[in-house]
Amino acid sequence: MQQQYAAYPAPTKIEKNQGQAVIKLLRLNLLVLLALFIGGCAVLSPNFQKPEVEIVGLEPLPPAAGSDLRFRIHLRIFNPNNQELPLTGLYYKLSLAGHKVMTGTSNNLLPIAPYGQDDISVDATASWMGSLFAVAELAHRGQRSVPYELQAKIGLSTSIVPSITVQRSGEVRLDQDLNLYH
Repeated sequence: MQQQYAAYPAPTKIEKNQGQAVIKLLRLNLLVLLALFIGGCAVLSPNFQKPEVEIVGLEPLPPAAGSDLRFRIHLRIFNPNNQELPLTGLYYKLSLAGHKVMTGTSNNLLPIAPYGQDDISVDATASWMGSLFAVAELAHRGQRSVPYELQAKIGLSTSIVPSITVQRSGEVRLDQDLNLYH
């Protein structure tokens, strides 16, 4: 028994050219995706180190309409890597004695050069309840220092690793100016 196959007409020259154009377009897309992946992998490299964030200053701001306590926090971000750190934003929270007392955001950040640093200022709003609990705990403890924790989520303009979370903790001496260095 012999099978019969349907006869398909041979592709025309236009159809061949369209097929070749599709293949070229797919190759181009693959190259673009590969380039994006390789660029994003710089953040994933085994030698990549998380940036460091330090508080270098704190200043009170005039109260807003809602009478929230507001501050401007001056942060220093260090890039310990040999590649530019492409920042898109920052969200952070500051806790004292285990209570969240302040949060803030910024979305107008510039990239940080390789092995560079940049000082940024971000406005923050104090949490009334968190501050009240922290003050109550400090009064109860009667100590001359208070533990703090700074947690910063740094947005990056890479699609593979869109953000990095950095934490820093230590003690703030209450009998000195605000200095959050170890």
